[in-house]
Amino acid sequence: MYADFDNMPDNSRVWIYQATDFMPFEITERLSARMINFIESWQAHGKDLEASFRIFYDRFVVVILSEDSYQATGCSIDKLVHQIQSLENELKISLMDRTQIAFRDSENTMIDTMHMVNFRAALESGDLDENTTVFNNLVETKGQFNTQWEVPVRLSWHKQWLPIA
Repeated sequence: MYADFDNMPDNSRVWIYQATDFMPFEITERLSARMINFIESWQAHGKDLEASFRIFYDRFVVVILSEDSYQATGCSIDKLVHQIQSLENELKISLMDRTQIAFRDSENTMIDTMHMVNFRAALESGDLDENTTVFNNLVETKGQFNTQWEVPVRLSWHKQWLPIA
């Protein structure tokens, strides 16, 4: 059952799928239509799941699920993953490449992605630093998403790659 993203509780589960490139309007429109249809019929053991999604910055697909009424099961989570994989194939985009790190440029305006090996090297060389804004796609709840998703490297799991002073 599709619900309003903003009205979902803070303890709702979150899955973040990051595109490696900016998604043009035509892609986001097709993706949105398919996701609405999917969420409208998303179930676990025959029970409707209360869920929502939103596309942020034309790059991130954020799916949230309230487990207040019924919890997701392994099968229902698999259905979400299959939906995302289907969208990748249909729209010729990448949404599940976890080796890509999303961050804001030095002016903190544009969002870019970089392979994690190159991102770590950029931190070590000083091209990026502890104040570089990164997207922590490992947040687990809507509350964490609201406060810990878009943060400086020093406040994210990425800080493990900062050079030791």
